[in-house]
Amino acid sequence: MNRLVVALLLALLAFAAPAQAAPRVAALTPFSASTITRLGVRPVVVGQTLGGTDQYLASLRNVPVIPLSHPLGPNMEQLATYNASIVLSSKTWQRGTPAMRRLGMTVYESDPTSVAAVGRETRAIGKILGRTRAANTLATKIENDVRAAQRGIKRRPRVLVILGVGRTPHAMLANSWGGDIVAKAGGQLLTNGLTSASGIARISDEIVVQRNPDIIIAVPHGSSGNIPRLAEYYRSNPNWRNTRAVKSKRVYVATGNQLLQPYPGVAATIRSVRAKFLKNY
Repeated sequence: MNRLVVALLLALLAFAAPAQAAPRVAALTPFSASTITRLGVRPVVVGQTLGGTDQYLASLRNVPVIPLSHPLGPNMEQLATYNASIVLSSKTWQRGTPAMRRLGMTVYESDPTSVAAVGRETRAIGKILGRTRAANTLATKIENDVRAAQRGIKRRPRVLVILGVGRTPHAMLANSWGGDIVAKAGGQLLTNGLTSASGIARISDEIVVQRNPDIIIAVPHGSSGNIPRLAEYYRSNPNWRNTRAVKSKRVYVATGNQLLQPYPGVAATIRSVRAKFLKNY
């Protein structure tokens, strides 16, 4: 009987105990914002995203947005108004990290640049937020979905993924997000001999022609007002007319954000690249 009474008292105390408040998180990257939302934490503010927000969850559309600028990231006074206890940042804004920490914020700098890193970073964020179990479940699902998205690759076409900064072409290498996505989708990247710590290497139109890809995927990068004009330029760039890609009408333009920014829904991005560009089912 005494054991039953003690058990009932413990149950009542557990029921009466207030639920642990969700941490106040500033998510400066699209990946971190989308990840914590999937873990049941709504960010108090998200970082400004260049190149569009087409991969954001609908539930993030009304979250306040803070501008980011090199090299520090957010304005510290503005960031402080959101009273965030945790900031999920990236190495891009690492020079601003000491100032955030002086404001009493816990800062985690990271953002996946490869498909393989998505699960690892999901688990790391879950640990920081005290959502370890949910993060493990989410990361495992993402990894299983990626494996499923890669099944049945029938062809591995030769591909150049071009980041168009204005009219200047840059190749997305295997160590870039967009390059790794295309490689995981079954594309053979024609970037041998090109190196860059950032994963982006400037090339010329002449090099594009010399490498003669089966497929060109152009990703215009610039202000939202300039994207349509840049997209049309890369879609019909006369300097590439002697490539297999142009001759077979396999020059594609990706105007969304899926090849520019990592997101938890990476399996859907791989499927999209296979279906729209590589056509290798």
